[in-house]
Amino acid sequence: MGTVPIPVWIGTAGYSWPDWVGPFYPSGTSAARMLPYYATQFPAVEINNTFYRPPTPQQLIKLAARTPPGFRFSLKVPRSVSHERSDADLDPFRRAVDELAARDRLIGVVLQFPEAFTNTLANRDWLDRVAAGLRPHPAWVEFRHESWHRPRLGDWLRERGLDLVAIDVPDLPQLFPRGVVDPGTTRLYVRLHSRVAGNWYAGGMARYDYDYSDGELREWVVRLTDASPRLTEAHIIFNNCHEFQGIANARRLGELLRAEAPGFQVMAPPGPPSPRQLSLFEE
Repeated sequence: MGTVPIPVWIGTAGYSWPDWVGPFYPSGTSAARMLPYYATQFPAVEINNTFYRPPTPQQLIKLAARTPPGFRFSLKVPRSVSHERSDADLDPFRRAVDELAARDRLIGVVLQFPEAFTNTLANRDWLDRVAAGLRPHPAWVEFRHESWHRPRLGDWLRERGLDLVAIDVPDLPQLFPRGVVDPGTTRLYVRLHSRVAGNWYAGGMARYDYDYSDGELREWVVRLTDASPRLTEAHIIFNNCHEFQGIANARRLGELLRAEAPGFQVMAPPGPPSPRQLSLFEE
């Protein structure tokens, strides 16, 4: 018997970008029709709205009902938890996410900490508390500060039911390093942001204005291949959503994986959408 290919879900961070109308969405596509179209092109999306406003259970029930069976979602944990150190939204967020999990639509949740969240005892204690509040859902942690880059970080996270996000960022001394893949993980989650050091602190969308070259994308093909003996799944999200770049890079990485990494199965879009679908927070 041959080895079962490792499934890889490729998508973008968010889908409702106005400047995608024309290059990606058909001309005239309304905000309410963006997700249905997106789901015909990609098998997964990372929902960013939840970073700014926690969803209700009903909103996520609608999200599942109005997208094709098999389409999958990851959701960012609210910034009130990751940036403001408040747990007021933690339980409501988890209960809403329960609805996607119950419908087999959940990849997991992403806990993105700011660069100011350094490796201190107080912050490790906070992460312990947050990890407990997110269970039993799969959860990945993205660190921005280099102080977290320590031996056995992956082991420490997994002891708490968490996994490490592998990131693609510029080479800046204070940032968590690019391309670090936890050697013990079985479920890899990658977020590609940008490699332009001069734009990282520029503000607005300038940070994410970047077009990955084939050579840079092939670095991730190599990393995935190196990690493949222990992987059961992989998720790759492009956050360079300025203009059309994230879409183009996501498609190209899929092509490279199909051509050069036969041990992986790049998941296809699950099929046509239901007749009636709405955007995440449309009532």
